[in-house]
Amino acid sequence: MKWKKKDYIKILQDVIQIESENGNEEQVANYYRDLLAKYGIPAKLVAYSEGRSSLISEISNGSGPVLALSGHMDVVSAGNADEWIHPPFSAHIENDVIWGRGSSDMKAGLTALVIAFIEIYQSKQFKGTLKLIATVGEEVGELGSTQLTDLGYLNDVEAIIIGEPCNIGVVYGHKGSLNYKVTSRGTAAHSSTPELGNNAIDHLLVAMTEISERISRKSEKIVNDVLGQTFHNITLVTGGSQVNSIPEYASFEANARTIPEFDNQDLMEEVFSVIQELNSKNGFYLEATITADQPPVQTNPKSGLIETITEVANTVSTLNPQYLIRQMNSVLDKDEQINFEDFTGLNQVKPMVVSGTTDAAQFIRANNDLDVAVYGPGMPTLNHKINERLPLEQYLDFIEAYKSIISAYLMGGKSKVTK
Repeated sequence: MKWKKKDYIKILQDVIQIESENGNEEQVANYYRDLLAKYGIPAKLVAYSEGRSSLISEISNGSGPVLALSGHMDVVSAGNADEWIHPPFSAHIENDVIWGRGSSDMKAGLTALVIAFIEIYQSKQFKGTLKLIATVGEEVGELGSTQLTDLGYLNDVEAIIIGEPCNIGVVYGHKGSLNYKVTSRGTAAHSSTPELGNNAIDHLLVAMTEISERISRKSEKIVNDVLGQTFHNITLVTGGSQVNSIPEYASFEANARTIPEFDNQDLMEEVFSVIQELNSKNGFYLEATITADQPPVQTNPKSGLIETITEVANTVSTLNPQYLIRQMNSVLDKDEQINFEDFTGLNQVKPMVVSGTTDAAQFIRANNDLDVAVYGPGMPTLNHKINERLPLEQYLDFIEAYKSIISAYLMGGKSKVTK
């Protein structure tokens, strides 16, 4: 069956209208599974927890490479719906722009991949194996990708396209993301008799200062040629119960963005070392725990997959970075617009790296030689913000680009986009 553009748009609207805020992804998975079934493509759900299931589908056509297509089905909270111009799960379309939570991050990218997957299956314009992997919980710790990797679903995959909103370049590497929490315990007392207590906040402040300084000193000495330095920020602090009491409990949480040369494990060794040293002193009772652990990713920028994507994308005028920047600025408010001067020299789609993490951080645990390409439609400046939206032209262009990329990669040759 030959789909029309209105069919592509209707599918995206349906998916955006499913409220999968940090959960409820199973409804999205069911929708994709039913869509695949209409075209004779089997799919299975992998349960993570109640109401949360990832989706796996696989098609083969003889011997050849194993390429995976992936994206996450969860979206972040829409926040206060009254602040949105159009309701966040309405998938409202106006002036060829679709509005809604997930329109950019990343239901457009994932849906475009699903459609390309189906149409490639129908055309048989591929050799080898093509896998579709739709995950849960990417926004809250890469839960689905961790589970699927642990279960072995990535073991035979040689290359993967992740349809995150990275449209002006193809991402082959990104920093890791590490969250940890340090707690300090003391003894409560009335503030008029502080000598009877043990101030947990005072000790936490000592830990915060020493940890930050130690990580900063080490970060300054270690630089990755493309990813830069590891950086570390304390982002949450809590403690005490009332103003006239010596606090018996305090904690801070921190996030670090790491590089392979100073990665998550290395950074936590610094944290644990400080904790151990301070706990040897009188009155200190500190504990550190890791709350999220996504390692850095740095793959081959000259892989066959990256080269295929750039060759295909650079034949399409509407995928040119300069065109996309103008397109995005045309639908952004003035305070959200991309500074065109920052990208004046970017005239082609090229390999790039970013700081934000993706499911690739978990997938590469299955294969250190995995070729990774993060490339998809979206409006990065609107990710996680109110009034998230996307020009439909971009979504439609990526469907065609994905089909050409998949066919070219799996057939071992070049392919041009047909529009």
